[in-house]
Amino acid sequence: MRPRILAIAALILALAALAHAGGPAFVAGAGYNTGVEGQPILWANASIQYFTDQGSLSPILSNSQADAFVASAIAPWTTAPGVALTVTQAGHLAEDVNGSNIEASFGVISAPADVTPQATSTPLGIIYDYDGSVTDAILGQGAGGSGDCFTNAVY
Repeated sequence: MRPRILAIAALILALAALAHAGGPAFVAGAGYNTGVEGQPILWANASIQYFTDQGSLSPILSNSQADAFVASAIAPWTTAPGVALTVTQAGHLAEDVNGSNIEASFGVISAPADVTPQATSTPLGIIYDYDGSVTDAILGQGAGGSGDCFTNAVY
């Protein structure tokens, strides 16, 4: 009996040595964060500000309803016990991002200036893809179809 307990304890210790948790989800990489490569990416003061599209989300969700929908989806993540994170809508993007002002060609995405990686004044933009044309532009024709909504809804 005792050897079995010792074997189980040794197995648990070996598995614990292999397992790890915590640590950053993302680290800075070359090309975007020069001089801080490998450092954890953090939101300053545990505060995230996001900016939403000026368009509607769907025929049944107007812009203001879509904004309320996003806020209600974020709330459980910020109100959970022990979470020291605030997330607020800081405004709207400068335009309605849609299939007419965003395109991808040979891996290069052309988009309005406030939704590009260089847009430091609007660091987190939420685009309401009313008809799937933005998803089609970025992921390829047909990706924005209703059959792929579950797979491609957030990217």
